[in-house]
Amino acid sequence: MTANPSPKTPPPIRMGDRSDLARKTKAADEARRKTVAEFRSQIYQDIMALLDIADRLTLDLSRHEDRYGLEWLGLARQIGAQYKVDVLKIVPDFHARVLSKDGAQCLPKGLYRQFLDFADECLEFLKWARAPVGEDSAEGQAEGLPMQACRRFRKACVEMRQQICIFENERAPGEDSFFA
Repeated sequence: MTANPSPKTPPPIRMGDRSDLARKTKAADEARRKTVAEFRSQIYQDIMALLDIADRLTLDLSRHEDRYGLEWLGLARQIGAQYKVDVLKIVPDFHARVLSKDGAQCLPKGLYRQFLDFADECLEFLKWARAPVGEDSAEGQAEGLPMQACRRFRKACVEMRQQICIFENERAPGEDSFFA
């Protein structure tokens, strides 16, 4: 014998009462909060990646030679070239994200000016990264232009990271975090 399926009753019709409105509002807020958290965490990851690159570019390997006779200056040039490629990948996307509509909506209002200044500093560093190799060295200076640009960029990255940490320590309980 076949079991006779019980007739399904349709769910009750909702007429848009307050519980439906509250449910829709809660779902929209949760979706917005998730988007903001993802956006902020991606921005923070980009800043940390740029800080790591700046740290590595500021290492002075010109005077080092190991016990195997490797000349570190040649290696430093190769490493620097590889990091330039990484900077050329990260900075344009970061700059576009900060200046986008999502950037204006998702980044904290109190830090947005600092993010704009940092994005401008990233573009200045990008000019150095795009410069031909011959323009990197300057005669008569104790420290070359690439090292000065890297140190200035590293300082900007450290200051931006400090601003984010200060924001995280002082943010309101309902405010979204950078460390999601």
